[in-house]
Amino acid sequence: MVFFFPYEKLRPTQEQIMKEIFQVIQQKKHAIIHAPTGMGKTAASLSPALTAALEKKLTILFLTSRHTQHKIVLETVQNIKQKYCVNFNVASFIGKKWMCAQEGASTMPTQDFVEFCRSLREDEKCEYYLNSKSKTKVSVCNDELLQIIPTTENIVTTSMKHKICPYESALHLASNSTIIIADYFYIFNESIRKNFLSKINKNLEDCIVIVDEAHNLPERVRDLMSSILSTNIIQRAIKEAKKYNIEPVILPLIELLHLIQQIGSKLVDEEKKISSQFLVNEIDKIKPLQQFIAELETSADLVRNEQKQSSLGVIASFLKKWPEGEKGFIRYVKKEKENVKIFLQCLDPSIITKPVINQCHSMIIMSGTLLPTIMYQDVLGFQDGTFKQEYSSPFPEKNKLTLIIPKTTTKFTLRSPEQYKNIAEICAQITNEIHGNSLLFFPSYKIRDDVAFFFQEYSNKTILFEQPNLQKKQKEELLKKYSSYKGAVMLCTATGSFGEGIDLPGINKCVIVIGLPLDKPNLRSRELIQYYDELFGKGWDYGYTLPAITKTLQNSGRCIRNEKDKGVLVFLDERYDWPRYKKLFPREWNLISSLNYMKEIQQFVNQNA
Repeated sequence: MVFFFPYEKLRPTQEQIMKEIFQVIQQKKHAIIHAPTGMGKTAASLSPALTAALEKKLTILFLTSRHTQHKIVLETVQNIKQKYCVNFNVASFIGKKWMCAQEGASTMPTQDFVEFCRSLREDEKCEYYLNSKSKTKVSVCNDELLQIIPTTENIVTTSMKHKICPYESALHLASNSTIIIADYFYIFNESIRKNFLSKINKNLEDCIVIVDEAHNLPERVRDLMSSILSTNIIQRAIKEAKKYNIEPVILPLIELLHLIQQIGSKLVDEEKKISSQFLVNEIDKIKPLQQFIAELETSADLVRNEQKQSSLGVIASFLKKWPEGEKGFIRYVKKEKENVKIFLQCLDPSIITKPVINQCHSMIIMSGTLLPTIMYQDVLGFQDGTFKQEYSSPFPEKNKLTLIIPKTTTKFTLRSPEQYKNIAEICAQITNEIHGNSLLFFPSYKIRDDVAFFFQEYSNKTILFEQPNLQKKQKEELLKKYSSYKGAVMLCTATGSFGEGIDLPGINKCVIVIGLPLDKPNLRSRELIQYYDELFGKGWDYGYTLPAITKTLQNSGRCIRNEKDKGVLVFLDERYDWPRYKKLFPREWNLISSLNYMKEIQQFVNQNA
């Protein structure tokens, strides 16, 4: 079988990956593939999938959580087209609000944007949407898009030039496309999926779903299924209702505020589980729940006509979700100072993923950190017998020194200024020795800053700090600044902007992962452990330990990005040397546990000078 491989040379194991994926698709089965950085996963998955799709008249849905990955897929597709002179269409989607032509849409909360967009369409107030109904205008726009690479930027720019809604333009393009690139939520949000597939005239049964960076999928799906209501939100909603004289909801909202405050005032501990029916019954005493939701939605529409976003709509959305689903969810109340929050949180992503897996033609999930593959089979709801494969890194092990330094810890009960000082001293010793840039990853910003207090004194390198909630432009500027140095150290967090997804070959010569980014031992984490204990007898692993190890492996992957890169990986915490954690590292890694770490590092640096 000849696959549409876009490049001249195959990397090691790429041919094996392509053959196995093609066989999986031919048999209408699914695959879970752990393939470390350097495998060329995009080309190795798209090539056999495209061969099968064109042969069987299927559609490929390539799902990714990062916009940068869209560009890699599109480049791969263009190379295939040029090399094989094969003709097929491709479309690319990001979040609808990011594609919207209306000014200020991208800054709106998602739920507010959804209602804002619906209102404009229904009231025929969106020129771009109205023009999208013109077959002539759409045809002219699509003809132009077919002549260029259809990145979302190009789709938006071209559509706006023709005064057409970019999202609707992309839908028209997608209806005749063999490959569609999109974010996870286009398929794993049930209502969005049904609407999306309906508009592009596709059936899930005829789709090959490829999920990139799939280690993110369980938590992303949990987030999609979760919701929060707080007294702060209710107070903002009351102000909105008063500002626009929406009398019918003011008194019920005040009573709802008092109810949530009262629930919070009775808390003995910081968090407490509550039942779905309890809150429904209490709200029914104020006003029947469905009537209350309808009035809030109507009120939110009135507010959005004036200011585009509404806290009234946030409350309506939460109350609609609240009664749905019992098994696989946790509902609880938490008090943070004067703000009382009620959480509806999903524990089990397979509630959403399993039906998609069972319905689609084939699903291929892949990542450089899908270990162990059996966990992802269990957690996401794949059938027993799903094809699972773990590939070794294609890069020579001699190119990296992988150390465990069992000397310090960030374990909560052992945290202290003295501990932070020791961590800072070790990190400074190592990074001062490294000829090039280093990334340091911490479990939290608090620990990062406590260590940085001492680190700045010991380090002789330029020090940069990653900040929380960086916007795309800020992230790019910081990366550019970091890359411009020959010996900088950037202090980051394991789950921050640079914990995964950045590709800087030749720049990072050292990564130090400080501590274990374990979830806080709170009600949610305890419930997650109990839930997976009951299902699989693996609660501690699935609900607590393995997600943390996955984060650290992603962090460490920022160092060796190609076959020429050489660098030092350090895991700085005594717990990494414990058997229950040490066994979770990739089997092929040449892990060295040493307290004489500087000797090992100096020897490696000198050999690779």
